[in-house]
Amino acid sequence: MSREKNKIIKNMDWQLFRNFARYFKPHKKWFFLSIASIPVTTAAGILFLWLVKDIVDNYIVPGNVDGLIRQILFLAAALLINIFFDGFYSYSFSKAGGLAIVDLRKKLFGKSLRFPLSYFDKKPIGVTLSRLTSDMESVSESFAAGILGLLADSIKTLALLGYLFYLNWRLTLVLLLVVPLIILVINYLRKKIRKAYNTSRTSLAKSAAYLQESLSGMKTIQLFSAEDKVLNKYDDLNKQFSDAQNKSNIYDSFLYSIVEGITGVATALVIWYGAIQIWDYGYTLGVLLVFVTTLERLFIPVKQFAQQISTIQRAMSALEHISELFGQKVEDPTAGHDERPEALALQEIEFKNVYFRYSEDTPDVLKNISFKLKKGDRLALVGTTGSGKSTIIRLLAKTYTGYRGSIKINGIELADLPIARIREAISIMQQDIYMFNDTVEFNISLRRKYISKSDVEQAASFVYANYFIDQLPGGYQFIIQDNGGNLSKGQAQLISFARAIAGNSELIILDEATSAVDSITEQYIQKAIANIFSTKTVIAVAHRLSTIKNSDMILVLEDGQIIERGNHTELLKHGGKYARLLHQLEEEYQQE
Repeated sequence: MSREKNKIIKNMDWQLFRNFARYFKPHKKWFFLSIASIPVTTAAGILFLWLVKDIVDNYIVPGNVDGLIRQILFLAAALLINIFFDGFYSYSFSKAGGLAIVDLRKKLFGKSLRFPLSYFDKKPIGVTLSRLTSDMESVSESFAAGILGLLADSIKTLALLGYLFYLNWRLTLVLLLVVPLIILVINYLRKKIRKAYNTSRTSLAKSAAYLQESLSGMKTIQLFSAEDKVLNKYDDLNKQFSDAQNKSNIYDSFLYSIVEGITGVATALVIWYGAIQIWDYGYTLGVLLVFVTTLERLFIPVKQFAQQISTIQRAMSALEHISELFGQKVEDPTAGHDERPEALALQEIEFKNVYFRYSEDTPDVLKNISFKLKKGDRLALVGTTGSGKSTIIRLLAKTYTGYRGSIKINGIELADLPIARIREAISIMQQDIYMFNDTVEFNISLRRKYISKSDVEQAASFVYANYFIDQLPGGYQFIIQDNGGNLSKGQAQLISFARAIAGNSELIILDEATSAVDSITEQYIQKAIANIFSTKTVIAVAHRLSTIKNSDMILVLEDGQIIERGNHTELLKHGGKYARLLHQLEEEYQQE
């Protein structure tokens, strides 16, 4: 079982390496220049060793000074060539690796931009952030420099071994006696280090996710005096990471010390056996000197591998996690059977006997939902938390798929419509608003190609956001900071309204988007909503009385089902769930 597991790990490592190597293709010029320099630096290194032997045996030992200066100059030239091409190899490989990492970063971030919205509902942002930052940094710092560097060193080592066999095959075999032991030690500790690093990377991602979550909710943490509990949990996550990291450090220290010790034993064996050969077989002092000199070079890749095994395993572990992210399914905005190029001109939306659950092992959160919405209609969804209001919106926006029943837009099944066409036709205003650290103009347009500066200004005017934008320093070029920290909540709300209106969408969805605004902009919020209600098709997940009362149709939901439907007057006369909810809303509204 263990052997089979090792085989799987090796195959997986090779596959990870091959996947990474694909990113070298656009930069193969630097890669091949680096590879081309290896034979030159290897030949220069062997020439250097041959000159050392020649100088010792033919000039120093016999005391021959004629031509010694010339040989020393040749020796210096071989050394300079070796240094230059060694440096060029290192630069070329680093250049190719650096450019490949840039491409990898761009592709991974580009892919994450196309993850379905449901992915971000289920996965903490900090985990994805860790993959894009710390994991990518591990690959950048260690993978290219480690594995690819060892490739060249291994080629040079094989060439040196060939030269040593040529000089003295007996002495070379003595030297190779320690190699199996080194391989066994490295292979054993490599697996231990890999396992420890897998644990540490997972722990680091969890702690990063918790850190991001805590910083985002800092106001809540402080207001409820939960600092100690949050700190203790973060300390536990940090301890998990630290324990795994320390374990890998212990293995790493043992590995380097053992390899260093074995190298010392190999040196002693060569000197001992070489001395015997000089006495018994008449081999020259130059041969022994070359062996001792080469021994250090010969074990450089082994020592480097021992030193870099932890960083290489960290890189492989990081690549594993990055590959998982690459394996996530992405949205294809053009996928669907409806391939008409024109915009989706909304005429009718129909839900018919719709059921939905978030996963196979959970109960349905929507049950037998049926309703129709025609162009120009205003529909309000009312119900307590968890009744299914936001789930209906998520299905309509194709945030989630896999519903049973039928959802049609203009008679076309929702599953057959490309996401791009749906999201051009629908704009969602959410209660949780995100403002980018950029200009007001950018936060409204989001640099969408079909939105001009004039469209931005018209949208702002439509929702009465221009009243405060014109007063900001720089107007539409005013920089919004800290997710709208230099704006009031109401101002940020109006900018989000303008963002939705600027796209000229057919359907506007207010997903509890009008709650918790400041009193200064309250009148403008209400005017903006009145404008939207009078000119657009609207679905409102409503908290405010005015939003509900002005709706043509109100659906009352409970436990994922529609239990009442009708307009405000009809439902009020009915005296059921809606009337009770309305009474609660009136009390809350008066308290505000």
